[in-house]
Amino acid sequence: MNFSLSIVCFSLTFCFLGKCHTQTKVIADGRILGLVGGKSGGSYMGYRLHISFDSEKTVIDSQRRNFISQFPGVDTYVAYRTPYFYLDAGDYRSKAEADDIHSKLRKSYPLSTVVKQAINLPRID
Repeated sequence: MNFSLSIVCFSLTFCFLGKCHTQTKVIADGRILGLVGGKSGGSYMGYRLHISFDSEKTVIDSQRRNFISQFPGVDTYVAYRTPYFYLDAGDYRSKAEADDIHSKLRKSYPLSTVVKQAINLPRID
């Protein structure tokens, strides 16, 4: 009898636990939520390498393919600002980091420059 009562109580406990819903409320200083909430994605001010610009998108696409084949780990971005298409590369948080990469690719792209732009967070891979 005690064994059957134990099984019934055990079964009922799991039935009730499966249907329980809880609610959590986070109480924190607004400054902390502002700091954490502001860094949950999106863009930040940083630096990119301005590789080239041209009025023909096909030229920029060709340069982009060439750049990606030479530097496969660096993200590239094509932007259109009247009347030119711009090819930018990288997402660097500091100017020193961008300058370091810029010195490595200056031979291949002598007209490239470091520009301050909104950047994406770097990938972790």
